[in-house]
Amino acid sequence: MDLDFDVRPYLVSITDMEFFEEDAEQAADHLNAMIYAIHKATAHGGFWTHENIEQLVVEISDLWLREPGLLESDTDELEDYITHLVQRIEQDAEPDDSTEVLDEG
Repeated sequence: MDLDFDVRPYLVSITDMEFFEEDAEQAADHLNAMIYAIHKATAHGGFWTHENIEQLVVEISDLWLREPGLLESDTDELEDYITHLVQRIEQDAEPDDSTEVLDEG
């Protein structure tokens, strides 16, 4: 099932990134690339709902809003970070098949 999650309300502008001063445009571009990467990575998963995609976008935005690593990393690294994060969230949400229920018989 493909979700039609609209990322536009969550995208940031240069003014949102004034913490980065003269690098605000680059910071905004990088954070927006991460938001688009979330959209792409969660688009086809059965696990993802609008609510948990929104929660992830908000958490990532809050986490990276003043993070110097936003400028130190290139776009590909940030997109890889998001892809791996989404995969880890999906794996953590899967039931653990290695645990067996003991039969009390």
